[in-house]
Amino acid sequence: MMKANIQLHTSSHYRAHLFKTGFQRLGYQPIDDRNHQPDATDVLLIWNRNPSHARIAQRYEEAGATVLVTENGYVGKTKAIARTHHSGAGTWYVGEEDRWKALGIPLFPWRLDGEHLLVLPQRGIGAPDVAMPRHWPNTIVERLRAITRRPIRTRLHPGTDKSGPTLEDDLRNAWAAVVWGSGAGVKAIIAGIPVFHDLVSWIGAPAASCVFDVEDPWIGDRLPMLRRMAWAQWTHAEIESGEAMRRLLEPEWRL
Repeated sequence: MMKANIQLHTSSHYRAHLFKTGFQRLGYQPIDDRNHQPDATDVLLIWNRNPSHARIAQRYEEAGATVLVTENGYVGKTKAIARTHHSGAGTWYVGEEDRWKALGIPLFPWRLDGEHLLVLPQRGIGAPDVAMPRHWPNTIVERLRAITRRPIRTRLHPGTDKSGPTLEDDLRNAWAAVVWGSGAGVKAIIAGIPVFHDLVSWIGAPAASCVFDVEDPWIGDRLPMLRRMAWAQWTHAEIESGEAMRRLLEPEWRL
């Protein structure tokens, strides 16, 4: 029987029970076994691709099995899910339907004024080729100070500090946001705040700029990026029904 090795914490935040139900509906036997020896029909589900999961993921990939990576969704009450990696470095099914429109999230016009640059660090969790380098928050501020006289503010990741103002408050009167590559950057794009980024594979990259010309941010058509990204964001109901994983496990996709 096909097995789905669900390596998620059991606290409600991770929604492991929803994934378990969804995989059962797809005919998989859910297991929780870090030492399981997979075959090509099995699936491994991990939260982010952090170092503690990297060796397990490699074992599954060497066996021809599928590795799914989930994390907090970038929009709405969703979970982001992709194959092999997260933050846009992975791959996922992209259908013909307009899932972005179905999510019903308001898209605000690009802001053409504002004063400060808002640096939005991550926690540095994940695979080495995706995770934010630990030194990035300091070095990016140094880089920005060398090219602009605009005020620079840094917002701590809410997983590090929950006592500060909301993202919406920090984005108020911002000229642009600066990210390694994060969900906060996607939220800034949706709010109409231009974004500069350093992670080349970042999911929001097609609607942002990796060229730090601070006075000339990218303010083009965001919808192609948002429509593609929406196919990597799945509601709790879609996870529980198995629909989210079914789409990711289909043998042929339009990527």
